Amino acid sequence: MSKVFVDTKWRSRKNRGSKMHVCYDPQNDVFFEVNELTELKDYDEIYLDSSLFPNMWRQLKELVSNGRKVYYFTRPWKWGEARERFRDELKARVGRASKSDEGDTYILWKIYELSLIKNNTHRYFKPLTIIDAELRPLLMREQMLYRNLQRVRNASIVGVDVGGDVKILEEMVEDARREIVDKAIKIIPRFIDIANSLGLDRSDVNGLAGLAGELVYNRSMSYSSSVRFHGLYKAKGFDARKKKKYSRKAQRYLLMLTNAILRKNGDKPSPKLKDMRRVLKMVIEARKQIGLAVDRAGV
Repeated sequence: MSKVFVDTKWRSRKNRGSKMHVCYDPQNDVFFEVNELTELKDYDEIYLDSSLFPNMWRQLKELVSNGRKVYYFTRPWKWGEARERFRDELKARVGRASKSDEGDTYILWKIYELSLIKNNTHRYFKPLTIIDAELRPLLMREQMLYRNLQRVRNASIVGVDVGGDVKILEEMVEDARREIVDKAIKIIPRFIDIANSLGLDRSDVNGLAGLAGELVYNRSMSYSSSVRFHGLYKAKGFDARKKKKYSRKAQRYLLMLTNAILRKNGDKPSPKLKDMRRVLKMVIEARKQIGLAVDRAGV
């Protein structure tokens, strides 16, 4: 199968001087650039770095819909280590060992090659599905809106006159979450069945949005690996905070879901790690019982 490795760039339609996506084709040993990811439609497998920008999702949806396999790099904190490991090869191939666009695509390929030898490619590259292409843009939008809402709320706390901005943003966040829920019901198999097994119904918009985010960002059916992925443990040591690697997005949506379940049960919505771990186990068990297999459902 033909493969290509891509160092993605933010491409603005308004700015014609935006950088192009830099690609490396290991089979032909050539570097090249593309304006749109859809230009890579002739490749069977497309490997992206960890930068998935909002304006890329339409193109990714088209690629996935047309049967292309698209993967993204999940461990960006490994870049420095990888660059040092392949320093000599990188210098021989692109002329320098320091950071460069072509160098990054070459390193991405070397990481893939090494993961094949160690039989752990799944740890470094995750597949993007049609569910990702449909829901992740909506989740990104909700995150940005909620971040703005928090900023305006904090400004009002210290006496800044924000007028009606808080109310407007609250409505926008709620609308964004309803859109996420509507889409999740349509494209995630048995989404409502999972929600019902957790005690949620269609009126629990925040909880359902949290569940949708959890199902999109956490694909593992393993409880122990999911605990690590969400950062639901206490790291130890002097530099524990720096060493602790987890998905803040997944943790945030699990927190939303946990809050909703606690409220539903009449508990105070101030979840601790043990509450989030309990809800996480409930979600995993519900997926197993309902038969929402990772490879079949695409979540």
